[in-house]
Order: sequence, then structure tokens, then C-alpha cells
Amino acid sequence: MKVLIPRNTRVPKRKEEVFTTYHDNQTGVIIHVYEGESRSAEDNNLLGKFELSGIPRAPKGVLQISVCFDMAANGILTVSAEDKTTGKTSQITVTNDNGGLSKEEIERMVREAESPCGFSGYRLQRLKCFTLDNRSRTATLNAPDPIVPLQVEFGR
Repeated sequence: MKVLIPRNTRVPKRKEEVFTTYHDNQTGVIIHVYEGESRSAEDNNLLGKFELSGIPRAPKGVLQISVCFDMAANGILTVSAEDKTTGKTSQITVTNDNGGLSKEEIERMVREAESPCGFSGYRLQRLKCFTLDNRSRTATLNAPDPIVPLQVEFGR
């Protein structure tokens, strides 16, 4: 996850950054738009997603895709993506009524993000579980994925 417009940024604000493909011969990319304070995308609020399709096949890392976040003074966010090779574009517009976070939810996320680990308790338990699992992985290499039962146990 990459933060393009940090909290408390003055609006209107426009921020553009160039990204690239992750796999060889990708013909499209999906851009997820989140709001929140966590370092992990899954702990933030998904505002929307959109696809830029029809990009030419190329080795990973070759194509340049410009993603632009344009936050208007009225709180409307427009996110666009453009393939620099073909000029093909796609975009999404997020308004205040698209399921944004409440003030209380934002405050909770800020507290969690500013905690020493920046993780929710459940994610921290999963991380500890994963660390323990990696230490014993050599003994259970041929067994089904040993982390799944541990996640269920800690997730109660």
C-alpha cells in the first residue's frame, strides 16, 4: 500500500505517482482506493476500485501507469489511471456518501496506527502465530498448511 494523500493535507490537493505492472504480460491493473491510518491495506476502509484494462503485454516493470489522486475542496476524490504507452485511461469518483468512515472510526484507526506495532490485536496475534509457525516449518513441511488452524484458534 502506498499513501498518496496523508491525513490533514490541505485541499484541494492533486498527487500523481507512476507505478508499473507486477507480472509479465499483464493486460490490466486494478486500482484499490482506501482511506484509513493503518500501514496495511486490509485494515483500512475500501472506498472503491476500478480497472485499467487493455494495456499492452510487456515484461513486468516495463510499463508506466500514472495514478492521480485529485481531492477537491468539497471532499470529492477523483482517482484516475493512465497507461503512458497507449494513453488509455480509467477513473473512479468517490463522494462523501460512498461509505466513508465516521469520525469515531477515524479516531479508532488513528489510535491503532499510532500504537507501537500499528496492528490490530487480531493481526498482531496472527503475526506472532506466523512467526512461531516459521520456526517449526521444517518439521511440518509435508503437512497441510499449519498456519490455518492457528489462525482459527487465535481468531476466536
